[in-house]
Amino acid sequence: MRALRTLRTTLVATGVAAALGASATGAFAATTAQQAPAAHASPQSKAERAALKTVRLADKVSVAKVYKTGKHRYEADVWGRGTKFGTLITEGRPSYGQNNGLHVTLHPNGQVTSWVEQAKPKPQPRPAVKPVLVASATLADGVSQAKVYRITADHYVADISAHGVWLDTLVANGRAAHGQNNGLHLVLQPDGQLSSWVG
Repeated sequence: MRALRTLRTTLVATGVAAALGASATGAFAATTAQQAPAAHASPQSKAERAALKTVRLADKVSVAKVYKTGKHRYEADVWGRGTKFGTLITEGRPSYGQNNGLHVTLHPNGQVTSWVEQAKPKPQPRPAVKPVLVASATLADGVSQAKVYRITADHYVADISAHGVWLDTLVANGRAAHGQNNGLHLVLQPDGQLSSWVG
């Protein structure tokens, strides 16, 4: 008789776990075999359900409708925006569930507590920095031109061109940038100073 009862308990617990597993759509996920959806409750327990209270949950949207279904036995239907997410059942020990970061506990005395996971703050986008033209110069070969732009402190960019054709861009961000073209040598310092020579 005892072995049969153990097997029946195992089958019920397995069915409950399968019925309440978390889904991709964020259905109410139970974390103990004590919870069962109302569909799995026996007809006798349905008939004995006595409504006790409705508790607003921590997300300020969902509610738990608590029922007494027997001596030391309670059930709580969890609802949000007109949709039932699931049912927690307790008989002598707490029952837990969660849905999209909302955690709900039904205690053995019929009390309901809940809390919401804190979302990680989204990283604030850095404001775009507009380059400011700080210098234009003819370079040591007498033909090439440089336009130096300030991005931030210790961050400068120099566009090098000749006869209207872009040749190179030097970026000095905290350290010097070097370049050369047909014997023309360039150094852009992180303070925006540009030097050139032919060699």
